[in-house]
Amino acid sequence: MVDNMTTEKRSFVMSRIRSKNTKIDIKMKEILSDITEYTMYPKMEGNPDFIIEKEKIAIFCDGDFWHGYTYKNGKKLPNKYWKEKIERNMARDKKVTRKLRAGGWKVLRFWEHDINLRPEFCIKKIIKYST
Repeated sequence: MVDNMTTEKRSFVMSRIRSKNTKIDIKMKEILSDITEYTMYPKMEGNPDFIIEKEKIAIFCDGDFWHGYTYKNGKKLPNKYWKEKIERNMARDKKVTRKLRAGGWKVLRFWEHDINLRPEFCIKKIIKYST
């Protein structure tokens, strides 16, 4: 599939995509509010979406498309631009996770579909790593 946008138009479209206060971040905020104290968007290495500081847990809410869930499960991307973009995101996620773990943090990554469809799974995992 050919990208039918100019570089300028693609840049404009991409600049409108939010990275904070997304629907999945808001949903995770509701989940966390019921079970523990947390900080949203802390200024720290890797920029996790949430941390539970007393337990040293960093939580990332990964969008299925942007972080490669559908890509890793065999769905082919329409063009080279998206393939490279998703692969860079996946590589960055691995690097950030390794760095945080090396610094003594427990890193939890939740897929968008799990946050939306299986909040009880997210709760159980958070509680498991909090003890």
